[in-house]
Amino acid sequence: MRRYPDIRFVLSHAGGFVPYSSHRMAVAIADDTGHTPLEVLRDFRGFYFDTALSSSPAALPTLLAFAKPGHVLYGSDWPFAPTAAARYFTAGLESTLRGGPAAAIDSANVRALIRRLPAPPAPASLFERVRSGIQAGAARTVFKLMQPPGSAERSREASD
Repeated sequence: MRRYPDIRFVLSHAGGFVPYSSHRMAVAIADDTGHTPLEVLRDFRGFYFDTALSSSPAALPTLLAFAKPGHVLYGSDWPFAPTAAARYFTAGLESTLRGGPAAAIDSANVRALIRRLPAPPAPASLFERVRSGIQAGAARTVFKLMQPPGSAERSREASD
């Protein structure tokens, strides 16, 4: 990242293990790089991370605590993941984050990263919004029903 500062790296699946093992890696490679562990952590936090198949109550709070503000982007893993999986994790993102943070992850962060993207599409018709709302509500319900006991409380605490 220091050698090529204009390249923006996007790590898929919430960065895999990077947010979880970043401190261990920073301490281990600090001497080899000539940087302090805090400098290495700052470099790691400079990556961008997508949410593909990673917005579970366990993974999303860790990612949000680690990544720099504005560095989390929506990801679905389409076309590789089944549509049901993409809907499940999208519902997890929407049920964990409400309002501004979800809107930033859904669209604003990637628009800031890639400034030449076209403007968001015009609002959908009333019928499309109602249908989409029903589908999203059903997906959120399925997401909540599939969580282990106690995970809803941990998710709420993490988003506060």
